Amino acid sequence: MRQLALDAKSSICCRSCLRACARPTLHSARYKQFTSAYTQHVHTNKRRCYRRVSAQTDNGGEKTPPSATATPAPRDDDVLPDSLGDALQQASEAAALAIEKGANRCIVEILLPEFWDPASGPVFAEEGDQQRFWKLTRRFIDSLAQGRNSKNIKAIYPDMGVAAMLKNQWPDAGFRFASLSDRKPVSEDDDLIVLAAPDPQGLEAVKKATAAAQTVAPIILFNPRLASGDAGVGLNVRRLTKQFTSTFTTSYSLRPVADVGSVFRRYPGQWQVFVEDPSMEPGRYLLAAERPTRPAGEALDAIIEEALGLQTDPDGGGKGILASIGSTISSLQRFSRSLSR
Repeated sequence: MRQLALDAKSSICCRSCLRACARPTLHSARYKQFTSAYTQHVHTNKRRCYRRVSAQTDNGGEKTPPSATATPAPRDDDVLPDSLGDALQQASEAAALAIEKGANRCIVEILLPEFWDPASGPVFAEEGDQQRFWKLTRRFIDSLAQGRNSKNIKAIYPDMGVAAMLKNQWPDAGFRFASLSDRKPVSEDDDLIVLAAPDPQGLEAVKKATAAAQTVAPIILFNPRLASGDAGVGLNVRRLTKQFTSTFTTSYSLRPVADVGSVFRRYPGQWQVFVEDPSMEPGRYLLAAERPTRPAGEALDAIIEEALGLQTDPDGGGKGILASIGSTISSLQRFSRSLSR
């Protein structure tokens, strides 16, 4: 599943494809067998590609003739990405549009659960995770550069070690490298600046870089985690961090909601809450709510409870519905499947 979700060369692009076999044991042999079944594309518009199974593994090896296809009726969840590549493309388009409309500070959130924890940030549990994690920044910047026709794009990484490693590995990159630990990470000739996965330890450096870029170029925080989950962090620090990030426009966000759906925003649209639609094929979602600001906490609990027809504890005790639905690990695994379907 990790390979399917993150490999740029993967031929799996639809929600239903990965949903059907989204298991940790899906590797080499079964991967090849599974992908060979998805051979026919049905293009229903310029952005969306549906794949249909033309052969099954349990019918004696005989291929089933493809059935007649019809253009499906538009659905609210058509705005959701079909794949990681689709999400990165959507994110770059949304950021470019926001900048064009005057938002010189943007945030883009595409959180991959294989190596991302909402409290502690990047987690590289397996060999190659770190490289795939940083590769997301390149794919995002490359897509952004094509859309904006920008030449002097700079990617600023959390430390000098990461910046030097990636510069050495990507000699053909169409952007410049810097780190938050550089004396002057922002240059006067920068056209666009992308801060890749800044963490709480680099918060002050992020603030300085943002201030330096104010009169130079637009700046994008890509998968930032500036709010620390450590118990020792004071409320005043959290408040100042929130105040700083509130000066940014979240141009694109795709985050899991427990084990039932996701919260989605693509500029200039509103924040949308989606939950799985049990009446449809796997990988389809119902739009539960739209809000002008990001729904969170009890407000998000209420939206999910209403969408799922669940009752709140009449005594007011116990955990919220999101806490009771599943653990963080479970939610992130579901998010991975929903992103790749």
